[in-house]
Amino acid sequence: MTRTIKELTLKEMGRMAGKDHGEYLGNQLLMVMSAMQFGKSFMHDSQPYRVEDGRVLRITSGNAQMIVNMKPYSLSAGTMLVFPTNSIMEIEEKDEEFDFQIFSFRDLPDEILFKECTIFHLSEDDWNLMGEYFQLLRHTLNRQPLSMKSIRFLQTALMSELQNITKKENEDNDHKTAGRKETIFQQFANLVNQYADKEHNIAFYADKLCLTPNHLGTTIREASGMTVQGWIHRRIIQQAKLLLMYSDKPVGEIAEQLNFSTSSSFCKFFKKETNMTPRKYREESEVR
Repeated sequence: MTRTIKELTLKEMGRMAGKDHGEYLGNQLLMVMSAMQFGKSFMHDSQPYRVEDGRVLRITSGNAQMIVNMKPYSLSAGTMLVFPTNSIMEIEEKDEEFDFQIFSFRDLPDEILFKECTIFHLSEDDWNLMGEYFQLLRHTLNRQPLSMKSIRFLQTALMSELQNITKKENEDNDHKTAGRKETIFQQFANLVNQYADKEHNIAFYADKLCLTPNHLGTTIREASGMTVQGWIHRRIIQQAKLLLMYSDKPVGEIAEQLNFSTSSSFCKFFKKETNMTPRKYREESEVR
C-alpha cells in the first residue's frame, strides 16, 4: 500500500516550535520567531520535504545551502526567501548558528503572490522594515480578540513590499547581459521539475528551449556553476528520495516510475550519486 508523500505541515511545525517560539492557529497560520531549536528536528542535510502552504523565511543568523524546487539558494543573515505553495525544499548543509523567522500564508490576493521561490538580499533599511512587519504580525497574533482580517492585511502589505523590491531588482537586471542567461536557467529548471521523472537526456530540454545542446550546456554552466546533466540527476535523486522515504513502493517500481530500464541501473545510479543504496537510504530515513 502506497502512502502519500509526507508534507512539512503547519501543524507539525507548530508542535515542534511550541508557544515559546511560535504561534500556530488551527492549520490557518504558523509564525515562528526563532526556528533554531525546532529546526534540528526536521532539517536533516540532504533530506527533501514538501511544504503545503506558502512560506516566508527571514534569516537572522548563520548560513545554509538550500535547494527549493530544483534551484540552489545560499542563505545568510540579512536574506529572505519566499516559497510558493507545494514546494519541495532540501537543506544541503547548514552551520550551527543557522536560525530564521518564518510565517505561512494562504488566501492572499493573487497579484501579490510569488509563483516561484524568490530570494532577497536586503538593504539595511529593507531588512529593518521586514523585521518590524514580523514583530507587528507577532503582536497582532497575541491580541484578543484575534483578528485574522488584520493579519491578512499585514501579510499582504509585507508581500507587496517584497514585490516592490523584486520589481526594482528586475529593472536593474534588464540592463545586464546576465539577465538572458538567468532567464534560460529558470526556464530550464521549470522544465526539469516538470519532466525529469521521465526525460533524462539533454537533447529533450534543448529542443524544448529551441537551443542546441551545446548552447544550453554552456548557458546553464555559466548561470549556475553546474552542468545540465548535473541538474537533471539532482532532480531525479530528489524525487527518488521522496519516494523511498514516504512510500512503500518496491525499489523496482520506483526505478520504473523514474524511467530506468532496470532496477539494477537505478540502484547503480542512486549509489553513485548518494554513496548508498536505495535500500540503505530507506532504512536510514525510517529512523530519523
